[in-house]
Amino acid sequence: MKKTLNALLNLDTLVAGVGLVLIVVMTVAGVFMRKVMGRPFAWMEEMQIFFFIWTIFFGGSVAFRTGSQVSIDLIAVRLSPRARCILDIVDYLITVLVLAYLTKGGYQLMMSVTKKVTPYFKISYSLIDLAVPIGCVLMIIQYSLIAWDKFLRNREAAQEEGAEA
Repeated sequence: MKKTLNALLNLDTLVAGVGLVLIVVMTVAGVFMRKVMGRPFAWMEEMQIFFFIWTIFFGGSVAFRTGSQVSIDLIAVRLSPRARCILDIVDYLITVLVLAYLTKGGYQLMMSVTKKVTPYFKISYSLIDLAVPIGCVLMIIQYSLIAWDKFLRNREAAQEEGAEA
């Protein structure tokens, strides 16, 4: 059960990693074919768009899980532990609200392009845009798990501090 859960939790890493590798390989091959062989791939742009979108949103989930998202903590490091906790809660709520909004917008976008397909492979744009709501939900889950873990660690530290006093 634990291995299955870990595999599911790391699925975003696999999707983002494979997507990034495919983007690099396709781009290098595309440059070679266009500049050296004089025969560009007709399908290059649509596949790059597909993999860029999936890589970005699944990579965002990986960034939240590993704590690698961009953070500017110039003010936060100067705050008292209590004020920092309040700031962390506000930050969490704003981030989750923005991601929920993006999830809704991504779903609406996906539903609005059900009949639109890519020119070469005839891939539905709904499949491409599906990465947005899935990726945003994964980011909310990852950030919630990180926030909960941080909350528990802060609570334990406060209890230990209170026991020492």
